[in-house]
This record gives sequence, structure tokens and C-alpha cells, in this order.
Amino acid sequence: MGSAFREIRRMPSAIMRTEHNQKAINNNLKMKKLITTTFILAFLALTSYSQDTTKTAKQRPITTYKVGSAKVIVWENKGEKGSWKNFQVEKIYQKDGKWKTTNSFNEKELLELKAAIDRAIAEESVKVNTTEEK
Repeated sequence: MGSAFREIRRMPSAIMRTEHNQKAINNNLKMKKLITTTFILAFLALTSYSQDTTKTAKQRPITTYKVGSAKVIVWENKGEKGSWKNFQVEKIYQKDGKWKTTNSFNEKELLELKAAIDRAIAEESVKVNTTEEK
């Protein structure tokens, strides 16, 4: 009878060990899920980053018109309905030894931008509709 009593006394600690083991197993599973999710997100982020860099590396402007600090950049796009051009305007300037761009112009720079736009219109054969629709 003494050994049966000892077994009964050991049961609560065995149950506690089992509960502790179950918690450890649950924590391990949570950690594995977290690590797996982190790796998947990192992989997806790197994949999308590499696709973005290859996309921009392929497309380059077809020409740039520069007057003073104003630039008009011409991009050619192709799609199902044919090809078309997009025009991007920006001002370039140097600050602290680094080249930067903005789309804000003062009065003088605005005149330079107008001159660059006029060159782009003339040389890119941009059709301007002069009749107003009413």
C-alpha cells in the first residue's frame, strides 16, 4: 500500500510536468509559425524589390530637354492600344554637394521650364488642339 500511496503523491507533479511540456510545445509551435511567417514576408519583400529594380532598369527616358535648372523628361510607353509619350518636369539643384530634384519653381525657373517645354513640344511633334470644345 505504501507504493500505491507514493504513486498517487507523484501524480500531481507528473500532471504539472505534462502541462509544462504542453506549454513548451505550444510555445515552440508559435515560434515556428512566427519564424516561417517572417521568412515568407522577407522572401516576398525581396522578390517584389528585385522586380521593381529590374522594371526601372529596363525603362529609360527617350530624351531630356534642359534649360537652366528646368528639365523635361520624355518617356515612351507601349501598351495594347499602341505607344504614347509622357512628359515629366522637374528642377534640378545641388545642395550640400548632392544633386536633388523638385517640382517647385520660382519665377525665373518657371520661364526656363516654359522654354524646355516649348523645345519638347516642337521636337516631339506634340499635337496641340487649339479649338475649344463647347
